[in-house]
Amino acid sequence: MTIPGARLLANGAYAISIELDTGLLGAKVLRVLADLSEEGVKIHPTTAQKILLLDIAPERVTLYLRRLEEAGALIRRKGTSFQPRSCIGKPYCSKALQETFSLSKAIYHEFKGHPLVHKFKVAVAGCPACCSWANTIDLGFVAQSTGYQVLVGGKGGYRPQAGTPLGKARDIPEALVYMKAVLDFFNQYGEPKKRLGAILQKTGVAPLERILDRFLSKGASQDF
Repeated sequence: MTIPGARLLANGAYAISIELDTGLLGAKVLRVLADLSEEGVKIHPTTAQKILLLDIAPERVTLYLRRLEEAGALIRRKGTSFQPRSCIGKPYCSKALQETFSLSKAIYHEFKGHPLVHKFKVAVAGCPACCSWANTIDLGFVAQSTGYQVLVGGKGGYRPQAGTPLGKARDIPEALVYMKAVLDFFNQYGEPKKRLGAILQKTGVAPLERILDRFLSKGASQDF
């Protein structure tokens, strides 16, 4: 049975995925999660900074979805979503050069539902240590003393690959322009089941740079 906002698992139970636009959980959602855990639901914090609820009985899925959404939870539903993996950044980390939550939240809300040819991951790091793996992901924003270094085409997995520097975004609006350009490139040149890094190896970085130059020349005020 298809239930919007839930996924049927191999064991016949359902799962619900909660997205965290800044990696943070509010008190209301935490209270609901505690109640659901006491009712037998398994709570799994994923490596992608989401919260996955497991072992939900079919007859309880709709009720649990309603309780979570009433508490303010962002439920992962069908369609494209870009929830960045983000470290805590300033003012919490002594190594951080920039605050990270604002950019993470802006990415999540600006690009939700954006069309995409294949899987695409984003990360925001508050310093070059890249605790959020922003240097080994499709699109990484790595904070510098001013702005963010933008890295593209990285990945983890069996054959990890470091991202390639694309440029520097001076601020959050410009970082969103970079992301728009990268997504446009990926949708133009991408192929099913191939990550961005594989496409860049095939095309080279020049086509992406041309798209980026076009978007940067328009400025950060364009509609996403």
